[in-house]
Amino acid sequence: MTASSSLPRTYRIKPGKMTAVYIAAGLGLPAALIPLYSEESIPGWVKWLVTWAVLGFVGWIAYAARKLSTTADRQGIRVRGFFRQRRIAWADVQDIRAVPNPSAAMGQGQPQVISYAYGRDGRRVQLYYLDDHHVHVEREIEALRAAWQRLRGEDWTEDAAAARRIDRRSAREINLLRAMSWSMFSVLAFTVLFVVLLLTDNVFLGPEWILIGPVLVFLAVWLGGSLFGAGDDGR
Repeated sequence: MTASSSLPRTYRIKPGKMTAVYIAAGLGLPAALIPLYSEESIPGWVKWLVTWAVLGFVGWIAYAARKLSTTADRQGIRVRGFFRQRRIAWADVQDIRAVPNPSAAMGQGQPQVISYAYGRDGRRVQLYYLDDHHVHVEREIEALRAAWQRLRGEDWTEDAAAARRIDRRSAREINLLRAMSWSMFSVLAFTVLFVVLLLTDNVFLGPEWILIGPVLVFLAVWLGGSLFGAGDDGR
């Protein structure tokens, strides 16, 4: 094993990212409480109770973000999550992959690529902070896979059932991302079409189709991929 792939390796949130978390919390908290305090019919004690509850939740999120981590050592991979720690021994790892982040389009600041380790049952554990916002993902995945292949034992064999479950999950996620991409693109297409029809006095397509159309596109692409792509696996 080369020096670049030496163990242990630990992944945590960068200090600069924590600053962004604090700023987002500081800006978002007042905005979330404005509707509450603008409603005069709500008793004052309820407003204070909700305020402290929200403050506590935001504080817990910030604290948990600092504690989340992924560590790879000679025994395996340990992931410290929001509520518990999970450890997967190298012999039980079935795969380590970087995948597109399905929630990347939900808001700015989301990583485009995240990583998972897959256990013997085919279930996966997200490797926190092994993403394209914190590390060079391809290099780190290569290092972890090298450590896995070295330390999993000479008698390690792939679990066929787990491999099938991993491939099926991956196919479903690819299909979902494809449907989301087509749906997002169709928002622009339906908007342009509506404006063109409006300017030419053709009103058979109402503005509601700017919302309805992308939903139909999503369902068509997603269902089509699910039905016609199901037979591609062959296992």
